[in-house]
Amino acid sequence: MKRRALLSTVAGSALGLAGGCLSDTDAPTETPANPQTTTATTDGPTESDTPESGSESGAGLSVVNEDDEPHALSVRVADGDETRVDSSLDVGAGPGYGRNVANDLVDDGRYRVVAELDAGATLDYEWTVTNETRRLELVVTSDAGLEPRQRVTPTLDDADLPYSVPGATDIFSPPTAGIRNRSDADARLTVAIEHDGTRFLEHAFDAATDREISTPPLVESHGTYEVFVEADDGRTATSEWHIPETWAWPMLAVLVAADGSLRVGCAWPTTASIRVQNVAETEREVTLTLVRPDDADAGGDDAGGTGTGSEDAVVTETTQTVPPGESNVSVDVPIGDEYELTVETPAGSETVDYPACYCRSTDVTATVGGDSAGASNGGDDGNDGPSVESFQYVCE
Repeated sequence: MKRRALLSTVAGSALGLAGGCLSDTDAPTETPANPQTTTATTDGPTESDTPESGSESGAGLSVVNEDDEPHALSVRVADGDETRVDSSLDVGAGPGYGRNVANDLVDDGRYRVVAELDAGATLDYEWTVTNETRRLELVVTSDAGLEPRQRVTPTLDDADLPYSVPGATDIFSPPTAGIRNRSDADARLTVAIEHDGTRFLEHAFDAATDREISTPPLVESHGTYEVFVEADDGRTATSEWHIPETWAWPMLAVLVAADGSLRVGCAWPTTASIRVQNVAETEREVTLTLVRPDDADAGGDDAGGTGTGSEDAVVTETTQTVPPGESNVSVDVPIGDEYELTVETPAGSETVDYPACYCRSTDVTATVGGDSAGASNGGDDGNDGPSVESFQYVCE
């Protein structure tokens, strides 16, 4: 059984986001980095007053917490024998919370960045500041480690951007692409984008492990685009980038995952939480399956996808025994995409659409263990199959 999801809109906000980019947390106070998880009263991600990557007016340093625990961090930035920054700060629990450290490192050159986390992790990093690499994030990882992440915005002189589709509706915020490398080895990635067979972008990016690349706006028209990514060692991934008119803040995510696989989608990996309400008086077993419908090699060599390009691809599957009452079951989302989510119990199953994109997300509540006069959906234990309610949210 498949129910139509209820579509609603929520206003979202996140300081430090520009043009729909993700997780650029430049605000001096703690703030969620992804507007799809907020319900603030602004009309969408707001632009920070902090200089962007590529701006010649200043070089900035910030910290982002991807751990679900708060941390204290000490940071020192030195230019030779001169100390430019010596600061201690508290960073709220993440993932996605950040704080600005400094914006007054205005000179090109090399700086030594030394940081120490209250959990014991340390970092000693040489930051080379150029006109292209003027933003540095100190990332508190999910396991309470410390990693550097330089933000780079290259100039794409080899393409006429943003691409416009004649007769199509303009996107409220023309999307950029983010390129991240979370593996242990640098990579060179060629990214190509087509519309109706017309290739309007093909560009090679140096995806170093300590950098995050953010492109200029790529497209300005709602529509469907084909995205092709190839690494210099032959790894490939493709994706259909569908931008409906209800989506005002789209983005394109290109990821080299920790295991080296390539992934392309509409948001970064996350862990989704599905509410399960067990109305029975005893435990119930629930299986949650995330599927990429009609898989067209969207994950490339992405770990977790089992599709062949001609059938649905099971991306992740988890089974949990839930007690009576309300529980939360976690589901890994390896890359943002337009998925389907199936909730299954021994009494039956139900499937709903499950977009998991930046500023276009889904909230799901499943009810299990309901009694009936007889089994339904093929069940044989005298209980109804699950009832699933889903709501799709978009940033206005």
